[in-house]
Amino acid sequence: MPNRVILVREWDGQMGSSGCCGRLGGLDSELGDTETYAHTRVEMEAMGVVYRALYSEFGDDIDLQIADPRNTVWLVPTIWRDARARGMSAGEAWRQICRGVGQGSVVCDGKVLHSGDTPDAQAMVDAVRAELTARP
Repeated sequence: MPNRVILVREWDGQMGSSGCCGRLGGLDSELGDTETYAHTRVEMEAMGVVYRALYSEFGDDIDLQIADPRNTVWLVPTIWRDARARGMSAGEAWRQICRGVGQGSVVCDGKVLHSGDTPDAQAMVDAVRAELTARP
């Protein structure tokens, strides 16, 4: 199985109480065409640059996934399993989870390579390459 790289960024859809088929605000939504979540769109597009850079560099050699930080039902156990599979202690795996579930995080096989603001695309390509090279 290829190494997993998770990019954590908000989605404009699936906002609280939006239902499974709706969005709160934005073009063609039930609330009209106001850009209620324009800040989310900016963050999404910035993380899209990172996604494209990683995919361009690694292609299908990595399992590149996008996760919304609110999707803790998937994100927490996935980071936990990946961290533990690479040999991290329970305490260290938990620390990776705490850093990895935030907007702008980049996680490679359970290890957080970046958290906080949207990362620089080339820096993330370099970080993922270094991480994959350092591990057997």
